[in-house]
Amino acid sequence: MMEELFSKQREEHKQLQSSIASLRRQAKEGNKKQKKQVQQKIADMEADLSQRHAQERTDLERTEEPEEGNEQDDLVATLLKQMESTDLDKPKKSPENSKSEAVDQPKETKKSRNRQKERLERRKAEMQQLSERAETEHADTVDKQKVEKDELSKILSNSGLVAVDIIPDGHCLFASISHQLNYHFNIKLNYHQLRDRAANYIFKHGDEYSGFLLDEDTGEVMSVEQYCNEIRTTGKWGGDIEIQALSNDVQVPIYVYNTNGPIIKFEPQEAKHTTPVCIAYYQHLYGLGAHYNSLVYNNK
Repeated sequence: MMEELFSKQREEHKQLQSSIASLRRQAKEGNKKQKKQVQQKIADMEADLSQRHAQERTDLERTEEPEEGNEQDDLVATLLKQMESTDLDKPKKSPENSKSEAVDQPKETKKSRNRQKERLERRKAEMQQLSERAETEHADTVDKQKVEKDELSKILSNSGLVAVDIIPDGHCLFASISHQLNYHFNIKLNYHQLRDRAANYIFKHGDEYSGFLLDEDTGEVMSVEQYCNEIRTTGKWGGDIEIQALSNDVQVPIYVYNTNGPIIKFEPQEAKHTTPVCIAYYQHLYGLGAHYNSLVYNNK
């Protein structure tokens, strides 16, 4: 089972590297903003695969550990049965034959027992190594979450802002902007409506976005029509493309606070509202991947 898992994970890693290579080729042809989006997509894909592989190894360790104990018990029972059969059922042999059997039989039993013991010990060592690796990866993830949370909290505090938690359900970008539009301008558009508006804008300006609309799972470029359909009808994660589309459509600046650098500012082609919509981007804080929260003024 462990060998099969290693083989599967190696193949998935190869597939990921192929997808990443494709993304990097696409990034070379894009502008600065699009290149940054592709790099973020690559980082998210690598993190997701690493976490999933670690969980798979941990799950396999839990399911296989009892089997090893059973195999050892079965081996002991088999050896005892063989010994009983030898003592009680077989006819007595000449002293010469008995001596030969007495010499040969223990060697076979001892050899079989040693092979089983070595195999079990080797498996136990492999599982221990995988367990330690999984714990290390988990600790690294926890550290990244804490560092990101502390750094972003400091950035927001210095700007007089505080985060409003948005449910991490795949709609967080649209839900965050929905909360901001209502908070600043009393514009009531729920995340379903914002998904529609983003998809409609991208579809209408398809020539500008063609070649940069990526499949979340494969990293391959999608057609404008297919991409927009997924934005409308599924929980497809939203990113820079959707933020810029909504900024242009609603005619409002959208500022994204993050720990990777300065505030990312998306300016509309024509501004109806000058007060920026402010949201926070988290790369590590939530276990499901990238996440957005709404930001409001800290009145304390």
